[in-house]
Amino acid sequence: MRPPTPPSRLRRLVSVGLACALAAAGLTACRPGTVRLTFRPEVGAIYRYEVEVRTTSEVDLGGAPPEIREEDVVLSAEHTVLRSGDDGVLVRVLLQEPGAEDRVFEVLFDRAAQLEAVQSIDGVPDERLGTLGISEIFPAAAGAPPDRPLAPGASWVIDDAIQLPGVGEATELSGSGRLVELGVVGDEAVARLASAARLPLESVVPGPNGALRLWGTQVTDYRATHDLDDGAVREAMSSTIGNFDLEVGPPPGQAGTPVRGSLVVEVSSRTRLRDAPA
Repeated sequence: MRPPTPPSRLRRLVSVGLACALAAAGLTACRPGTVRLTFRPEVGAIYRYEVEVRTTSEVDLGGAPPEIREEDVVLSAEHTVLRSGDDGVLVRVLLQEPGAEDRVFEVLFDRAAQLEAVQSIDGVPDERLGTLGISEIFPAAAGAPPDRPLAPGASWVIDDAIQLPGVGEATELSGSGRLVELGVVGDEAVARLASAARLPLESVVPGPNGALRLWGTQVTDYRATHDLDDGAVREAMSSTIGNFDLEVGPPPGQAGTPVRGSLVVEVSSRTRLRDAPA
């Protein structure tokens, strides 16, 4: 990021004062020049996001010519807070896509908005989760800061075990994050964050033509703007590259040698808060 101009430094000083004014009102705790960015929603609060996603994938399987696909979609994600307390925050996520079946997830965050578990419920397919990734569907979880006062420029280590649907064992989200600056959007005090994270993935999807096994890693660069009053994400942009090995087994009940191949997925997204609790 290029060095800030004098006006941006002025905005930063103004926002620090506003952040500490919020602290005096009991909305966020800080010592001078710092803020605490924990996720503090009220039970029953509903956040509605619009997610613009562009996906490019290349499948190379069994020596056949590579298959390349490009897709642009606009998703709607409605986050409803079911429980909020010292043990964390439980959120129901309704993910909607034109022409596709709605998907429903229950997501458990700790108090610092670190993602602990994702569960697919109501029998809804969860394949899309592995394609899009954490940052598009659960923006509060991507690069979430630690539960301590932070000043602009402060950094932290991302090291979290996450349980994903359809995956037997927890996978490790690792990387680093940074509080870039404080600012003001309209009448709201905000914090701008940046992070980079790595997520290994492995899954097996049964099918009539043989089980598909996928394993590899996705790497995400992430930028987000958080409201200081409750820690919710106001806007986020992410870029994810996944490199995976593939193995397609023979049809059920038939003998044969699995076919090996590879998958490269690139996902860019922009998530915007469309409707927040009053």
